[in-house]
Amino acid sequence: MKLNLLTPERKAVYDTEITEVTVPAYSGEMTILPGHSPLITTLGTGILKYKIKGSDRTHKAMISWGYCEVVPESVNVLAEYMQTPEEVVVADSQALMAAAEKKLGTEILADHDYEVAMQDIAKARASMDLVKN
Repeated sequence: MKLNLLTPERKAVYDTEITEVTVPAYSGEMTILPGHSPLITTLGTGILKYKIKGSDRTHKAMISWGYCEVVPESVNVLAEYMQTPEEVVVADSQALMAAAEKKLGTEILADHDYEVAMQDIAKARASMDLVKN
C-alpha cells in the first residue's frame, strides 16, 4: 500500500510503498495495515509512524489536525501542520507551551482563543515527544 502525507505547504511523503502506518486519529491512535477496510477519519495532534516496504526502520512525523483516508491501495493523510524530527527546535516548543499555559492561567479566553491555546500545548508536547523517542 502507498502512503501520501500532504500539508498545505508540501508533499512530505508521496506515493511511498509502506507496510504499515499508525495515525493519531481524533479518537485515539490507529494502525493501518494492507487490506484495511476503507474509511475516512479525522486526525488529532500526535505522532504519525510508518514503515517503508523493505525496511524495519520506523519513520515519524508530528502532525496536527486533518483527515486520513484509507482506500484499497493507499492511505492519504491531509494534515494542517507537520514536523519531522529534524525540524523540531525544543526551545521553540517549550516557549510555545509556556506562552499557551500562561495565557490559560492568567486570562479569560473566548472559546476560539482557548482552543488555540490548547492546540498550541498539544503541538508543543507532540513535537517534544517526537524528538524524545
